[in-house]
Amino acid sequence: MEEVVYATQPTRLTGYLCNPANLAPGKQAAVLYNHGGMQAIIGGAPKETCAALADAGFIGFAPIRRPTMEVGPSRADVRTALAYLANLDIVDPKRIAMAGFSRGGALTFMAAAEGAAISAAVIMASAAPPAESGFTLTDALKIKIPVFLIVAENDTGSKKTNGQNTIAGMRRMQTALNEAGNPARLVVYPRFRTGDGHEMFEEIGIYWPDVVAFLKQQLP
Repeated sequence: MEEVVYATQPTRLTGYLCNPANLAPGKQAAVLYNHGGMQAIIGGAPKETCAALADAGFIGFAPIRRPTMEVGPSRADVRTALAYLANLDIVDPKRIAMAGFSRGGALTFMAAAEGAAISAAVIMASAAPPAESGFTLTDALKIKIPVFLIVAENDTGSKKTNGQNTIAGMRRMQTALNEAGNPARLVVYPRFRTGDGHEMFEEIGIYWPDVVAFLKQQLP
């Protein structure tokens, strides 16, 4: 794992880049992980996910976005991070997937809908930003790549989600993708050990083998 600078304008942005221990010759499949949170809060497990992706044989990249409440700058940071990853000498730009948790899940959905150069998406307990952010499930019509949706059974509203019932939102996202002709698999995991299922993604846990299996299927 190394910390890299992936943008210098309009502000300096860093992230974690992780390579497999036994890197094969040639260009490799890569996965970009969008963390959750907003302002100074970083939700999810960017360092741990980066390392786990490398352990699974992928180039892992976990960019840290600028601290902001606004979704627009976060979308711009995701685009910049994806361009950085795709231009690395060791990365095959045709074999990149994107994963995201909470706000990062919403950003992953939005990136897929705007035609980002990714082959697959994993959306973990997506937040549902307000309509003025540009987030709308009707954009499922624009998504043409495989999508894997995951959430905990008890992710039904907490301080971390401002009371959002995330499992209900993920079911709506699955329905939107299905109705758009892009059947999406949704896995609902058993109740997380705390009272807040959103915290399941603060660590690498029960969901991870399913994520790796999906990524290996989509990035052969």
